[in-house]
Amino acid sequence: MILLVLLAVLAVVSEGKPATANLFRTSVTEEQMTLCHTGYRDTTGRCHGYANKKDTTVYPDIAANCSTVTWQNASTATNWGNCFNMTTDEEYRYITTNSVPNFYVNPYCPLGIGLGYCVAAEIEGGTCQFPNLTCGEDNGPGSSSYGDFWVTMIANYKILLVGNPTRNDRPGDMYDAETVGGEKTIGPATASAINGIGIQGPNDAGDVSIDEAGIQLTCGGHVTPPLGNIPPGPGPPGPGGPPLYHYHKSPECLEPFLNASIGAGHGARPFNHGQLVGWAMDGFGVYSYQDVGGAAPIVDECGGHFGPTDDTGKVEYHYHSRTYVPYHLACQGPSLGNCASTQRGTNYCHPGCGYEVCVQPGTDEGALRDYLGQWDPTWLDQYTVNPFHGPPREEDEELEKEDNLVERLVKDVMEMFV
Repeated sequence: MILLVLLAVLAVVSEGKPATANLFRTSVTEEQMTLCHTGYRDTTGRCHGYANKKDTTVYPDIAANCSTVTWQNASTATNWGNCFNMTTDEEYRYITTNSVPNFYVNPYCPLGIGLGYCVAAEIEGGTCQFPNLTCGEDNGPGSSSYGDFWVTMIANYKILLVGNPTRNDRPGDMYDAETVGGEKTIGPATASAINGIGIQGPNDAGDVSIDEAGIQLTCGGHVTPPLGNIPPGPGPPGPGGPPLYHYHKSPECLEPFLNASIGAGHGARPFNHGQLVGWAMDGFGVYSYQDVGGAAPIVDECGGHFGPTDDTGKVEYHYHSRTYVPYHLACQGPSLGNCASTQRGTNYCHPGCGYEVCVQPGTDEGALRDYLGQWDPTWLDQYTVNPFHGPPREEDEELEKEDNLVERLVKDVMEMFV
């Protein structure tokens, strides 16, 4: 009787939610989080509370001239000035970059030559911190009569090699590196692209998305306003200094996107799973648009999902770029239906798939459970999951055959003694 009671209790527990509730936490203050999420800009730097580089000895070196290259002398011979180096140990990847893209970028004005840098949301909200700055004027390093251009800045990222989707503090703050053991020098970065350029959140100037603000981007990125002439004087690139190049939207001129868009006659693979674009601060990969077979990814509110990332069928949690908000990720997933709890100001969460856990249709359940079994074999059973089942793996079919054979043998033996 006691055994039956215990089994009944275990059955009830297995159908319920985790014993430890999913507790949202972040490494910054509520004020810092709100300022970052709502796109507040001043001359001290956006989201600086999230920049948390600590150990300067673990990052790889890049050539000395990587910090002195200029937009004017960059060319194909110098990879357009781009410098990127990455090393790994058993747990993390360590990235050093000069924050210069590996392609040509035209001089840039976010709203037009002769216009300012504050969008309507900032002006109407009274948060425009540089109302007298006009694009196309001499605003210090990185500015010209045709617009602004990048200036080098050495940046670092420390990112987990393998993210853990079963952590009990998911979903997480999209900007937070410290909570997941990472480090970064660029506060508003949510990820590092494969060329070392930071991928920032869905807004930049005020609490509206890049598209709603009317900011035009080339290859998904742009430079920050040139503030080198604003007191206290010249400083590092980014707010408070010369222009820093970074992404917000999909960097479509990079190979992972060209791989699908250049046309089948030129070797495009639009029906393969999207290629790796970068690494989010929580250790999960960010991939280009399409899923296996060219299908649209079925993602959760963070912008990620479980599914294979190549034709081997190996399953992992990962994010996908998209042309609309949140562009890459709105929170560190899985979202478990709680993305809104990670937002401050405008909610940039993806609509999701209607369930707490989102799995790409056609994904093999056995492979998914093998992946999750690294941390918690029962995790998937604790949440609602969208219908996704694909054809069974050969090894699963063989195991089922063996189980059926054993059941028949046991039955035959039992009948011999009846």
